[in-house]
Amino acid sequence: MDFNLSNGHFIIKKGGMMEELEGILELNKSEGIYIDIGTQVYLDIEGVSFSVTSIFIGMLKDEFMIVTLPKRYKSVQNKLFTGNRIVVKYLFDGSVFAFQTSVIETITNPIKALAIEYPRIVQKRELRIIKRNFVVIPGRVEAKKIEFPIVVFDISKNGLRFKYNDNKENLNILKDNDLVRVYCQFPGLSEEVGALAIVRNVRREQGQLSIGTEFQNVSKTFLTPLMHFLYSIENFS
Repeated sequence: MDFNLSNGHFIIKKGGMMEELEGILELNKSEGIYIDIGTQVYLDIEGVSFSVTSIFIGMLKDEFMIVTLPKRYKSVQNKLFTGNRIVVKYLFDGSVFAFQTSVIETITNPIKALAIEYPRIVQKRELRIIKRNFVVIPGRVEAKKIEFPIVVFDISKNGLRFKYNDNKENLNILKDNDLVRVYCQFPGLSEEVGALAIVRNVRREQGQLSIGTEFQNVSKTFLTPLMHFLYSIENFS
C-alpha cells in the first residue's frame, strides 16, 4: 500500500450526525477538530472487550489516516481485518474527540502501522473541569525556599487540593495568594511533573492543612499527563 505522511496538525471537518457515537460518549457535534502527529489515540475495536492505544502518525485528507499498530497487537490482530469497525478517541486541549472508522489495511512494510478510513464525522465532549475528582496522588510542593511532601486528593483541569502535615517545620507556611510549584506523580509515569499554582484557600483538618490551588500557565509537559489521567478516571468507555 502506498501512502504519504504529513507533518504539523490538521483539521477534520464534520459531516452529518453519527448515531453510533452518541450513546458512547454523549458527545456534542463539533464543527471541526485538530489532531497533532504523536497524539495518543484510544481504539475500541469491534469484537474486542478492551481498549488499546496507538499513536497518530499521519493522514491523507479525505482518504485515510495512519496510526501505529496498537499496543497488545497480538491480542487484537485477528480483529484488524479490512472493514472491521473502530471507534477512535483522543484528547486535545482539554476535550475528548471521537469518531467511528473502519480498518483499511494492516501495513507491515516499510513500516508497521494501521491504515483506517478518514472520518466523515468527528464529535467532541469537554472534560468537566468543575467536576471534583477524588484521588490519591503523591507529590511535593516547593514554596518560599522550602520543600515538603504532600498528598493530592482532589484534582481537575483548573487546579488541585492537597494536604500536608502541620508540623513545626512547615507550620502555616502557606497562605492565600502564595505562588507555589506543585509536583505530582501520576500513575504510569516514571517521573513526576510540576506546575505553578496560586493558593486560593487554606483549611485546617485534623492536624493537617488542606490547600486549594489554581494552576497558572500550565505547560504541555504537565497538562498532557493530567488530561490523560482525568480521562482515565472518567467513565467514558
